[in-house]
Amino acid sequence: MSAKTSVQHKALLLNLYVSQYLGLGFFMESLVAILRKNGVPLEQLGLIYSLGLFMMFRFLWAPLIDKVCFRRWGHYRTWLFIWQSLMVLSLLHVSRFDVITELQPLLIGCAFFAFFAASQDIAVDALAYKIVSAKERGMVNALKIGGGLIGMFIGGGLVLIVYEHFGWFYAMLILCAGTATSLLQLLFFKEPNDIHTIKAHEPSWRDFYRFWSSKSKRRWFLLLLAYPVCISGAYGLMTPILVDAGWRLDHIGLNISIFGSLLGIIGAFGAGWLIERFGRRRILIWTPFAQSIGILFLLLPALGHAHFGFSMLAIGSVMFLYSPSATVLSTLMMDHVEHSPALEYAMQHCVFSFAGIVSAGITMSLAGTFGYVNVIIALSLIAVLTSLFAWYLSGEVVVKGEHEARVEVIG
Repeated sequence: MSAKTSVQHKALLLNLYVSQYLGLGFFMESLVAILRKNGVPLEQLGLIYSLGLFMMFRFLWAPLIDKVCFRRWGHYRTWLFIWQSLMVLSLLHVSRFDVITELQPLLIGCAFFAFFAASQDIAVDALAYKIVSAKERGMVNALKIGGGLIGMFIGGGLVLIVYEHFGWFYAMLILCAGTATSLLQLLFFKEPNDIHTIKAHEPSWRDFYRFWSSKSKRRWFLLLLAYPVCISGAYGLMTPILVDAGWRLDHIGLNISIFGSLLGIIGAFGAGWLIERFGRRRILIWTPFAQSIGILFLLLPALGHAHFGFSMLAIGSVMFLYSPSATVLSTLMMDHVEHSPALEYAMQHCVFSFAGIVSAGITMSLAGTFGYVNVIIALSLIAVLTSLFAWYLSGEVVVKGEHEARVEVIG
């Protein structure tokens, strides 16, 4: 494989990342709105958000994808064919049900789709690690974060418009068509037999414990927990602040899912470019510092200055600065892979995702006790401390001299 990743390979990875979030974006955003509009209780709607648990715990079955190898058709290419096809079939299955009167079988179908999408994510992350050089990992992780936002933007926003005008069945067909496009790309993709790794290794579930055994990995674990706290907390505050400021729910959803997602996409690709130009260490250190400034713009609507311009400034600042943290950490996660790309990447990403979800929930609870203004200022200060913590640990957590040696895949 050449040192520079081809445009065709980047296009394939981008489409794979987009496709997994087309359905998830629709089910976790648009479906919630559809059901709530038809009077479904909030207690039942909470079940839909549990679909995200498959993404969080996907590392549990990731060793299987590393271990079972299809040499003739390509290791991860074959897994992607399997999961992508199952995603399409599950969407077709879900299209048969009435969204109101047959909710239980519909939600079961959604759960299968979420499992297949999480499994597809394992395989595509491992494929990205395999075919992309260490120098280009920043940009490929920008494709990951940006692609996910594009999928959420289309599935959570545009497909809802299709539903409003043409109904459930045609909305599902649109999702099927979008998800199936990457299958055509996979037909013409030839997976190389070599892999960026340190040495050949038989994947094992014992790798759960081995990976975190060294001192440097334990420090990396601490940074993965700390890094998303401030910006995830700020993200969680956006909607309640705007609700309390008198914004309509449909306006909040429109501006966050469309305007915010577009800025998030720009932020992700901007971060990928900066990582390639200035290196992992600088972006790792300076991203939380930039977030400490951006988070303070939430003070405008929190203090009652909630007209359109100031509110858009607050939403835009948080969304634009949210994706660079995910991009730089995802890049470093690839650098830290030692033996089993599917497992080790998924395991690290689970820590990052868990910290973000927990911090968003805790931040909302604290805001109820101490008020928005105090919590926003605290988050800004935490972001500065995170920047200093990243500087302190950067010598150990930023992998030096990423290996370009390739060995044959074991499996």
